[in-house]
Amino acid sequence: MEAATIDAWKYCFDKVAPKLLLYAVQLCPSRADAEDVVQMAFVRWWKRFPEGNEEHIPLLYAAVRTIALDQRRSDTRRSRREAASNVALPMGDAPVFDTSPEQKETALIIQEAMQTLPEDQREVVTLKLWGGLTFAEIATTMGESINTVSGRYRYALQSLQKKLAPRRGDLVIDSTPAATNVVPFPFAKEA
Repeated sequence: MEAATIDAWKYCFDKVAPKLLLYAVQLCPSRADAEDVVQMAFVRWWKRFPEGNEEHIPLLYAAVRTIALDQRRSDTRRSRREAASNVALPMGDAPVFDTSPEQKETALIIQEAMQTLPEDQREVVTLKLWGGLTFAEIATTMGESINTVSGRYRYALQSLQKKLAPRRGDLVIDSTPAATNVVPFPFAKEA
């Protein structure tokens, strides 16, 4: 592999991997599963597009979605088999968001509110706000129309605003996060 191609891949991975991980954790039961899904998606993408062209990034999100959904179906089947054989596995995982100490409470509040959204709305919000995708790219990723995607986004934001309004005083809103993986809080309106 040429040095220019390796540099393109490193740049692409550094730029996209944190966003993909935030997206994947919305689709996976644990952070470890989400990390596996992102890794599998990058491998699949690299095999298909070895040059690492940025114009194919929406396809990378689609690969994460497909792999996560396949993994969820597989886990559901495995859980049924294990339940029938009385084998139990421990559940639970570390918090989804990797935050600075002063934003942990805010991240937990947002995470709890996000979990109350229907899955399709949660997926759109994650792709839009943390993935940085356009509605057209989200529509391609999800196999939906742009109108459907933008409607889900609008309804999700309205729902989050209603759910988070009573807790507004508990939220630490930092408009300049220290790192790219710190969760900004886009739902609050300025007073």
